[in-house]
Amino acid sequence: MRLAGLALLAIIALTAAGCQQRSAPSAPPTAEVDHAAAGHRAFEQRDWGTAASLYRVAIQKSPDDLLLHYRLAIASSWLDRRDEAMTEFEWVVAHAAVTSDEARVARDWLAGARSRSAARAGAAVADTAVRDERVGDSGVHGRIVWDEGQGTQPLKRAQIHLYALEEDGTSKRMSFHVRSDREGNYKFERIPAGTYKMTDDNVGTPKWRLKVVLRPGEDALIELGPDNSLKTRDDFPKSS
Repeated sequence: MRLAGLALLAIIALTAAGCQQRSAPSAPPTAEVDHAAAGHRAFEQRDWGTAASLYRVAIQKSPDDLLLHYRLAIASSWLDRRDEAMTEFEWVVAHAAVTSDEARVARDWLAGARSRSAARAGAAVADTAVRDERVGDSGVHGRIVWDEGQGTQPLKRAQIHLYALEEDGTSKRMSFHVRSDREGNYKFERIPAGTYKMTDDNVGTPKWRLKVVLRPGEDALIELGPDNSLKTRDDFPKSS
């Protein structure tokens, strides 16, 4: 009876275990994501960011798929990811039929991108040249005194202008501007050598209108006061 009881308990335990195993649902197999198809859906919806992300994964699985590379190039161009777009369009040109629409679009895009790059580079060079033209090793400094023409008090916070001139006296369309400090001192630094018109007012009636010629490396001292004011000296009388 004791053995029979143990056997019965064993059968009951096995039956219970079998019931538990049968009652536990088995996990369904994980479906593999079709990144290419999902990328195409996003592409058609003009969701460029999602499409590009999916196409990058899909290309890892299908590296020779022309459509994946072509559409990734287009999505990247819309996202302004210029380097990636250029890489993908270059791949399309290298692998697509020469007369295909994909190859034509890729060639046109690459030509436009290279043209814009050349234009930007040219503009940067021109901008650097303009900035360099305004930098030199010459200067002008001095002190401004006035006090209603008596020359006894410093002229504080007075603005002084230097207008660069060509050899024939025409404007070079380049100018420099500073203000005097509380003691009437002013200073122009690191400006190019050449000929300038110095004045305190280029629109109304100025106090000074002087011709200044700077040699390379020169830091000229020019004191401004009644002795060289417009009443006693005018180097540009025709501009008055």
